Amino acid sequence: MPDVRLAVYQCILETGRVPLAAQVASRLSIGEEDVRTEFRRLQDIHAFALVPASDEILMAHPFSAVPTAYVVRTAGLAFWANCAWDALAIPAMLGVDASVNARCADCGDPVLFTFSAGTLEAQAAVIHFAVPPRRFWENVVFT
Repeated sequence: MPDVRLAVYQCILETGRVPLAAQVASRLSIGEEDVRTEFRRLQDIHAFALVPASDEILMAHPFSAVPTAYVVRTAGLAFWANCAWDALAIPAMLGVDASVNARCADCGDPVLFTFSAGTLEAQAAVIHFAVPPRRFWENVVFT
């Protein structure tokens, strides 16, 4: 079986968007049900989170399939991140110049983080996690 997870991330890096199961199946020339089965397996190991009552990807960590308050912009693409933690992970993972536009969850003020070659530039900000990381998967969408 072709590497479904790798194909998902390749699509994201090419387009800035999380692909649908049908797109992955077409890319790999395999059946859509085989892709959906692999999506469920990847959810079971906490690599992906699926849309409730669906076999489509909601989160392919650190990327979100739906618009969020965390937008990561690189020279050529924009990505949605699931949370502040993931928003900081994307530029670091890609090793690129980037900006992260977000809003303070407390007051709603805009927050901007900038990265140079994947390294966070000095910033006067605090990120608070209401849930300890060891408990993120208890409700990954809320977290």
